Amino acid sequence: MPRIINSALQDRQHNVSNAVASARIEGITQTKQLKQGLRDYVSGKKSIATLLDEAKKRHVAIRRG
Repeated sequence: MPRIINSALQDRQHNVSNAVASARIEGITQTKQLKQGLRDYVSGKKSIATLLDEAKKRHVAIRRG
């Protein structure tokens, strides 16, 4: 079972590395919050869905009708 966990961690790290590299190519810099969120994702503490929800709460204004 540890092999599966290690593989998942490696997969997450690989995905994060690719995303960060793509962002750098586009000239996008990481905030401290994003860096911490990505570390939490790699370690398995947070999901991508959680990170997206947190980003939306920080950056999307609530529309009142």
